[in-house]
Amino acid sequence: MLDSHSLAEYSSQVLNASGNTELEQRLGLYRVFLKLYEHHRSLLDEILDLENTGVKSRRHVALQYVQGVVQGQQTRIITNLLGGKTRSVLQPQGIWIIGRDRKMALPIQDKRLSRRHAAIQHIEDQGFYMIDLNSTNGSFVNSEPVRHCVLLKDGDQIRLGSLAFTFFICHTPKTADALPDDLINQVNAARHSYDSGGEDLTVTESGLSLPSTDWDTPLSADGKDTSMFLRPTLSNGDLPLEQTSYPISMKQQSEILDRFMKRNEPDNHN
Repeated sequence: MLDSHSLAEYSSQVLNASGNTELEQRLGLYRVFLKLYEHHRSLLDEILDLENTGVKSRRHVALQYVQGVVQGQQTRIITNLLGGKTRSVLQPQGIWIIGRDRKMALPIQDKRLSRRHAAIQHIEDQGFYMIDLNSTNGSFVNSEPVRHCVLLKDGDQIRLGSLAFTFFICHTPKTADALPDDLINQVNAARHSYDSGGEDLTVTESGLSLPSTDWDTPLSADGKDTSMFLRPTLSNGDLPLEQTSYPISMKQQSEILDRFMKRNEPDNHN
């Protein structure tokens, strides 16, 4: 019967035999995981439950946000917290209550929210405030507890109980310049190509043509790659080791080990 202690002992033997630095780091992380699991099992179970959501379902989970929009004399909140759909919410006094109470402006059915948990209030010439309404599980802005109220800034990270979202502010609307005819034609041609299911087309001075962009060609010296998903390659052209050798994350590896141990733990209740 294999348990966590025998597995840890075996891992130490393997470590001593191999002397592999990378293996030492991974086994060290696993020992930390075992200690955390012994003392904070419920917390780690919640983390693993989130990991079990599945890649496909996470692809459709949008960033949760609340945006305060000021246009002249009218102030509104735009958010996707209400059923996952983006909605615009007007409130005549400029106070939006967040909580489980269905009569409030932003009713959210979360068991860790109080019925009237917190408020977002807009004060003219000052901005938007986050106000905690003596909630049970507290309100936090950028991980700092809200004692009474906090003046919000663009991009603030807010947590109410277990509900987390980002707050954005739009004070100044902008009107874009009219487009020239050639750019309008390019946009319409690209849309027409998509609607007809054909090849992607571009517009040139001589008419329509297939795109000539080579996405595998390195950027020029003055070019800049803004993708957060790309990582620099090694000197030999290979990707970093963690991208090529381990297709699953460290959390997923820990989950697999944990589930394996659970199946082999003796039943102490008999």
